[in-house]
Amino acid sequence: MSAQKRRMGGVAARSVTADLFAEMLPAMASQPVPVPVPVSAPVPAAAPHAVPSPRERTRPLPKQLWCAVVFPDLGDSEAAVTLQRLSLHALQFTSLVSIEMPNSLLLEIKGSVKLFGSLELLHAGLAAVWERLAWRVQRATAPTTLAALWLARAGIPSCIEDPRSLAGALAELPIACTAWEPERLQTLRSMGITRLGELLRLPRAGVARRLSPAAVLDLDIALARQTAPRRAFVPRERFRRRCDFETEIETVAYLQKALEPLIEHCAQFLRERQAGVQALELKLRHRVLSVTRVRVGLASITSDRRRLADVLDEKLGRLELPAPVRGMELLSGSLQPLSGSSLDAFAGLRGGGRDTAPELVERLRARLGESAVYGIECIPEHRPEAAWQRVHELQLTPAARTGSVRDWRLQDDMPRPVWLLAEPLLLSAAQLGQLAQGALALEGGPERIESGWWDGKGVARDYYVARQMHGARWWIFQERQTKRWYLHGVFA
Repeated sequence: MSAQKRRMGGVAARSVTADLFAEMLPAMASQPVPVPVPVSAPVPAAAPHAVPSPRERTRPLPKQLWCAVVFPDLGDSEAAVTLQRLSLHALQFTSLVSIEMPNSLLLEIKGSVKLFGSLELLHAGLAAVWERLAWRVQRATAPTTLAALWLARAGIPSCIEDPRSLAGALAELPIACTAWEPERLQTLRSMGITRLGELLRLPRAGVARRLSPAAVLDLDIALARQTAPRRAFVPRERFRRRCDFETEIETVAYLQKALEPLIEHCAQFLRERQAGVQALELKLRHRVLSVTRVRVGLASITSDRRRLADVLDEKLGRLELPAPVRGMELLSGSLQPLSGSSLDAFAGLRGGGRDTAPELVERLRARLGESAVYGIECIPEHRPEAAWQRVHELQLTPAARTGSVRDWRLQDDMPRPVWLLAEPLLLSAAQLGQLAQGALALEGGPERIESGWWDGKGVARDYYVARQMHGARWWIFQERQTKRWYLHGVFA
């Protein structure tokens, strides 16, 4: 680091800090910058024709070239999902795409220039993709990630390939393009620093002390003095296999037979990755008609070939082909890690029936429909009809294993039925006569529920447990205002 001298009271003194990037600012020597804070005076930058220092000559040049793409119209609410989708389009130009929240992508394109012929053709291809997707973008290319990103944020469409030109290119950028914390930017503005060139003239130790060492590290990264590994975007892996038939298939039975190799490939694909899926899609292609899509969902994550085959067979068994099938394609949902219970080595040695609980759910859904089999989720609500909701996901773990057994009895020993009617049923005159004559005996109650006044659906009820002469138990209530009796549930 170059030494600097200053005069203090007529005594020559040597500064303990050096200029942050004195070697790399030959183009900024003629631009005086006021420094209102009492820091060491900067060393004048070298002239444009100065010979590079030994340190600059020996520093290896970056072997990467980054293209930063900023989407200024991208909203925060959809940023994560949208950037992942845009990264899939960017992967056709390079194998290394990195997401920079909240609205930017970084593409390493050094190795792609030769593939596309020239940097201009590569940029033209990128521009065509964003134009086709109707996205307004700001682009810049530089040897470092932060330099490209800061130039793109500033709206300067630069293309810098020589890292020795970075200091001059970044000098005029506003400090806001760094996207640092508002407190750090406000500190710089209070010092009279509004552009990166003014910041680069400050002594390194002073910048680290007044801002933070992270700010100095960002400047080092931007000017290729420090490496900065990036996390690459890895698209969610899915299984996808296509099969074309020599002759058209007209019956479902032959279609199921032709599907077996695809299922075997899918199971092998999942086993190799120690992963499972919870959704499959089968596309059937016809000669004239549009593609027939068969979607199936599994009750739990699995990679078992038999389970995959059974649920597809159930779906296909109830399918009526609109036309002969020329080919088909099997696609999986996103891969998910298998749980410990999914890797039971002795699953095939158990006694009893063939189907486990997840397999039974899958068969029922395949036959009755996805919405016909659902789970129940409790809601902290006093009104019985609002205390639960349907959910697609089923909790198939036994309650005794998780220790989450719920006591459905209240503190005063009032039981609750599992079977509730969709709407309370008004008791008929004959049933009321049974209640008056004792044929419908009240065994428990009353339990008063008075709630819901805040949402306009308030209730004021007295609940009772009633038993009929033949032994059936009902859960009935009387409205406190109208004095009418209703049947709301039945005990098993």
